Amino acid sequence: MLLTFADAAAELNALFCAVFTGTWSTVAQNAAAPATNLYVSLHNAAPGNAGSQTSNETAYTNYARVAVARTTGGWTVATGSGTTMSSVSNAAAINFAACGATGDTLTHWGIGLGSSGAGTLLFWGPLGPTANGFPFTCTLASPGVLTCYGYAPAVNDRVSVYQTPGAEPLPTGVSEGTVYFVGTAPGGNTATLSTTTANGNPVNTSSTGSGLIYKQSPLIVSNGITPSLAIGAISLSKG
Repeated sequence: MLLTFADAAAELNALFCAVFTGTWSTVAQNAAAPATNLYVSLHNAAPGNAGSQTSNETAYTNYARVAVARTTGGWTVATGSGTTMSSVSNAAAINFAACGATGDTLTHWGIGLGSSGAGTLLFWGPLGPTANGFPFTCTLASPGVLTCYGYAPAVNDRVSVYQTPGAEPLPTGVSEGTVYFVGTAPGGNTATLSTTTANGNPVNTSSTGSGLIYKQSPLIVSNGITPSLAIGAISLSKG
């Protein structure tokens, strides 16, 4: 069931900011000690919809999840209207511990309820220069050709793809959350994918499909590097 725009914003405010309005005031968590924080994590591969907070979670030296308060100081909720969905984003930069001796390449973020351990993973997404993905369609071909809308791919761009909620599946042969490289960029907004750089292993598709494509900017951390997510780097939308 789709929520109305007003309900969507109220739901996001309840979850992220502990602000309960309208009907959400009657379904607030009635616990002795309600959660005051959400915990942001970093991952070196997609944690997946069936994953926990520890799924592909980084273990670089000194790493720890960061608590972000369930307040308007921690999260910004924007109410949608018309064709614009309601959304939530981090209201301040999220700074992680500086890396020690052992580093990692970080590709995804997560939001969950636990400060440590498996915990409950609520949301996850890719690290990239923009918080939102771009729609694409894909052919059945060897390799499959993606036509991207609003994004002009370049060879060796790192990208990941996701199914659009409620829409048709991704093309068969392409996996949600996997970090690919743009293998070829024939022109304009078209691209083929490869699992390695320089189009070393092109991705073939056995069905057509569509979804959202994100250009990724993995965080490569090494000794002394402090990973940080800028204001608005995490963004979630709800219709």
